[in-house]
Amino acid sequence: MVAVGSDYRNRSELRKKPRRAFRYNAKILTDRKGTMLACSISDISESGARIVLESDTPLPERVVLLLTPSGDARRHCRVIWRDGTTVGVEFPNPHP
Repeated sequence: MVAVGSDYRNRSELRKKPRRAFRYNAKILTDRKGTMLACSISDISESGARIVLESDTPLPERVVLLLTPSGDARRHCRVIWRDGTTVGVEFPNPHP
């Protein structure tokens, strides 16, 4: 018999919206000076995404995810967690 404490919940249970696998190259805008980092989106939902950076680069708490080369399609993000080059972000104002 395995006892599981009341504090145990895996990450998938904490997600508000289900994520789906998504392979897409994008860029992250890190500041008002226009500093951009290349990344890929590995999964996404209405409320957030898992992003993989090309290198272990520091990120501010808030970034903008540019989904098109022109930057026309973008999502404002808040960094929730990080494990090396993999970053979990939340979209604070989900689109309707």
